[in-house]
Amino acid sequence: MKAYEAGTEAFAILRHQAEEVGDAELLAAVAAAERAFERAALERASLESRLNATATNAEREYTKLRTLGRVAETVNSSLELDVVLRRVLDTAVEVMEAERGFLMIANEQNVLELTTTHGIDRATVEGDAMRPSQTTVRRVFDTGVPVVTTDAQQDPRFNVNLSVRAMRLRSIICVPLQIRARTIGVVYLDSRITPGLFSPSDPDLLGTFANQAALAIENARLFDALRVQVAQITRLERLQARVLESITNGVITLDGDGRIGSFNDAAAETFGIERDAMLGSPARALDALIPGITAMLREHTGESRPIEMTAAHATRGILALEVRIVPIDAPDEGTKRGWAIAVSDLTERRQLERLHAADVEQRQAIRDAFSRYLAPHVVEQLMRAPGGVALGGERATATVLFADIEGFTELAERLDADRVVEILNTFFSSAVHTVFEHDGLLDKFYGDGLMAVFGPPRVREDDATRAIAVAAALHTAASTMTADGHPLRLSIGIATGDVVAGHIGSHKRMDYTVIGDAANLASRLQSAAPAGHTYIDDATYQRLKTKPHNETLIAKIRGKTAPVTIHDIT
Repeated sequence: MKAYEAGTEAFAILRHQAEEVGDAELLAAVAAAERAFERAALERASLESRLNATATNAEREYTKLRTLGRVAETVNSSLELDVVLRRVLDTAVEVMEAERGFLMIANEQNVLELTTTHGIDRATVEGDAMRPSQTTVRRVFDTGVPVVTTDAQQDPRFNVNLSVRAMRLRSIICVPLQIRARTIGVVYLDSRITPGLFSPSDPDLLGTFANQAALAIENARLFDALRVQVAQITRLERLQARVLESITNGVITLDGDGRIGSFNDAAAETFGIERDAMLGSPARALDALIPGITAMLREHTGESRPIEMTAAHATRGILALEVRIVPIDAPDEGTKRGWAIAVSDLTERRQLERLHAADVEQRQAIRDAFSRYLAPHVVEQLMRAPGGVALGGERATATVLFADIEGFTELAERLDADRVVEILNTFFSSAVHTVFEHDGLLDKFYGDGLMAVFGPPRVREDDATRAIAVAAALHTAASTMTADGHPLRLSIGIATGDVVAGHIGSHKRMDYTVIGDAANLASRLQSAAPAGHTYIDDATYQRLKTKPHNETLIAKIRGKTAPVTIHDIT
């Protein structure tokens, strides 16, 4: 600038001097020289401008390249897929100074799926107007060739697309994400504001970064898939652990020379021996831990199958083991193959199986015992809590009911045997249904009568109330049955008190029953009750929340020294 001003001043002086002397020829020469100077100055200014622009562009390209190179390291520093995708797109948008960005990855069907966005919420990308040009991204994905335009509104390759016109897009660049010539997706950037935002060299620059990013994405995808597999395996292992707790697995390997090459911690724990003490030892050292293992190795046919065996442990006693022998192929010809011995400690599993079998046997014994006396749903309740059932005797409070068909002995003498059995079966079928319906225990049948218990093995507050309800139902049912043309009539006795409940008999034949004063009193009350009547003792009566109409009697009962208060509730 200073040189130009100095030259201008010099020509002004020369022009003034030529004018003073009136030398027209000199004045013309000065004018010609001044015009040449002006042209040279303009050319220099233009050259400087181009040089500055080139320097600016070079600096911008260098800055992009340096930034992309620096960020590529950051992208590759994570194996979280979502993090990698976000970093890749954010970096591309930042470096290229784009307004919007889209990262799309191909699924297993080779369909591009939108995974990450920048500058627009992913949830709002609905319809063709808001999405990137599908024609463009598909062409780049299929061909692997990047595309760039400085003004999409004027570019015939782009201005026919709906999204380009609707969004009034100017600058667009789209590059493939490639791994060894295999395209896995695309990065798409655009801007509505600035035409000429992307230079012709940007596809190469962004493509180099995209290829590095593609490798990071693929690694993250593989890691993500591996993590899913690990999670699935973990869930299966947890399920197995809940069933049988943890099972320790040991692994022992032998090299081609028959020496122990590895002896993992699980094997060391199983056999109670130091791992380092076994490493390098010959195979015969294993015979002390796994009896006969060297003979198995010599006779092995190559088939890998589990073998169950026992071994002795210094502190744990006899171990139950599952041993599987697997040949290891030799890495090179001329070398001997080795062996891998997998040892599963089944000791705890077998103990659990024995406990489970004992539990199943106990449950079945309880089911068999009680299914003859109790309603099915009561038996199932006991099965859910078998620990509450004592197979011996236990003291409990019970309400005992005795019911007898009045005059049936004389009636049976007059009727055919088949008819007698038919009448009894009909009555007892109805009676059993009634007892079970009220959660009672059918203790026994005796002749033409039955004994039922309300309480053990599951004592409840309303035992007496349910016994009274059964008595009323039995009277009603009997009145609808006839024998020799006359309705059946029952006499019923009910008493409440302490009893001993449990299985009584021998190992080959036992019954669940109750014995005690309440059972004896209920039997005496039944014997004393007239046909069609129900006698209950005062202990039963006092347990009833709703007192029935009754006639109170004071009577001397056989087996009782003092008179007994009786309530006739018929």
